[in-house]
Amino acid sequence: MKKKHEEHENMERWLVSYADFITLLFAFFVVMYSVSSVNEGKYRVLSDSLSSSFSKTKAVGDLSLMNLPISKKQPIVVKEKPKSKDNARSYLKAANAISTAKIPKGVKVTSTERGLSIRIADETLFSSGNSTINPQIQEFLDLITGLVRDLPNSIAVEGHTDNQPIRTAEFPSNWDLSTGRANALVRYFTEQHHLRADRFSSTGYAGTRPVESNATLKGQASNRRVELIVLREISPRASESHPFLPNN
Repeated sequence: MKKKHEEHENMERWLVSYADFITLLFAFFVVMYSVSSVNEGKYRVLSDSLSSSFSKTKAVGDLSLMNLPISKKQPIVVKEKPKSKDNARSYLKAANAISTAKIPKGVKVTSTERGLSIRIADETLFSSGNSTINPQIQEFLDLITGLVRDLPNSIAVEGHTDNQPIRTAEFPSNWDLSTGRANALVRYFTEQHHLRADRFSSTGYAGTRPVESNATLKGQASNRRVELIVLREISPRASESHPFLPNN
């Protein structure tokens, strides 16, 4: 039998393990370096942007805090609702107070499609043929003033005459007389009681809008009047039976 050769121990096997270890260690440091570089870059961008924002200086490069993908909540803007003119309660309160007050002779308070109508006969409001307000009616006018002062509603003042022509130095025609009387009532409210002038309108209709026939003296007396109308510029919701609201 041949004598077996004695196997020599390989003393260089550790180099394989060492090479694997060095390779893994190199890969580890490469990964750590990449992660460290990315974080450093993000940190530098954020740092520069914050510094630029707070110091009001331009950021380095084209990047700024506004370019970062940071979601911003839109501020909530609360719009104040305009004050509503639908003050039905105040309107009805004023209307009820006027209608239940002590109504002077020659005054008629009614509700119309346009609003609260206060019809005052000319002999109650003025002396014959002029536009000077009688002192006896001023207390009632003052009551109206207090009740409508805080309402936003406009007020129409309309003068009317009968069909009998008039020709005086002050009033050459019924047009002048009806307009002059309407203007006198407007001036009373705006100058004596300082109600806002932009709430008023003044119109003279002469004898073109009679409420009764001019064939009788009574009818003519009814047609000679001044109407003060608190216009219904609101849309109140109330029961159909209320006398100062339109029927639905």
